Amino acid sequence: MVAELKSQHWFNNTIGNSIEQYTTDLLILEVSPKVVLLSVGDNPDEAFIKNVRTKLYQLFLPNTSFRIADIGHFSGNIDLLPDAIARIRNYGSIPFIISQDQSITFSIYLAYCKLEQTVNILSIDDKADLEEEGSIIGDNNWLSHILGYTPNYLFNYSLLGNQSYLSNPDMVNLLHSLNFDIHRLGNLRKSLQNSEPIFRNADLVSFDLSSIRSSDCPDSLRKGPNGLYAEEACQLMRYAGLSNKVSSSGVFGWDFFQNDIKNNTSALTAQLIWHFLDGVFNRIDDGLIGNEEDYVIYKIGSDDLSMDLVFYKNLKNGRWWMNVPINEHKKGKFDRHHIIPCSIDDYKQAMNGEIPDTWWQTFQKLL
Repeated sequence: MVAELKSQHWFNNTIGNSIEQYTTDLLILEVSPKVVLLSVGDNPDEAFIKNVRTKLYQLFLPNTSFRIADIGHFSGNIDLLPDAIARIRNYGSIPFIISQDQSITFSIYLAYCKLEQTVNILSIDDKADLEEEGSIIGDNNWLSHILGYTPNYLFNYSLLGNQSYLSNPDMVNLLHSLNFDIHRLGNLRKSLQNSEPIFRNADLVSFDLSSIRSSDCPDSLRKGPNGLYAEEACQLMRYAGLSNKVSSSGVFGWDFFQNDIKNNTSALTAQLIWHFLDGVFNRIDDGLIGNEEDYVIYKIGSDDLSMDLVFYKNLKNGRWWMNVPINEHKKGKFDRHHIIPCSIDDYKQAMNGEIPDTWWQTFQKLL
């Protein structure tokens, strides 16, 4: 499929004209592209995936020096997929997966387990996929399989775009009991910018097209009248790309039985990928967080805690961070998780004597 597309004529500076086609790990290792595209599914000739690539290849690169590779389609033994993703990550590249089935997120998670790296997962979805774990893994229960997998390397799970009327309250309460965070669609849409720190805290971003209203994304797997607008979805994927911590991502969840006649859903999927690429290209180095030369440090006393709340503001890019105390016995495994992204609103909340929810949830996991 990729070879066929690459053989076509593409305008200068388009992704199709510039993207690298590789089929071996050796070539990827030698070139080390920043982002590596990979589609996954039983049918390597699936029309929708070909449509997505065609639409993506037609788009112009965010920067002509930005190196991207497309290694084609994976349709083999799904148990081998985590190894392939782990190798891509070991090469210093960001794997970006395109698949109809969001349960591929579990395979991406297993790649982190193979690398023995704790992971924060951010899912943009209309509900938490937490149905019966005992059944075969699928779109509606992949998160259950992650929670039940041992050894467990999941540190945090965030859900963006939750629609409460679609969500089982028992499942929501379970996530809250695990100190995971759920962000309702209405609150998210009030200010997309407030979600940026959530992306800065994520390693893996899994985007379900069902989070987008069906008028903008007509061929999503779970169609509904409510959801994100297309431009909001693109903005969120740009935040995912901008995050220095995000090291893998994917777009999932189209209806296999729809024909995508007008190519609206495949075109939107391609634009979601483009916005992720644009974010990666525009990443800003945060430096050593807390370094006194690069950061202003704020310490706020708390009546509810026997310690100060410590905030850092980056002088160069204006980003905010919080320092959460960590139990000495957990430092080896969770040291990368105790300085967490936040917003100026979290700082203002602390100034008013309130403990930010993100600080408290993280503190509970680091005790």
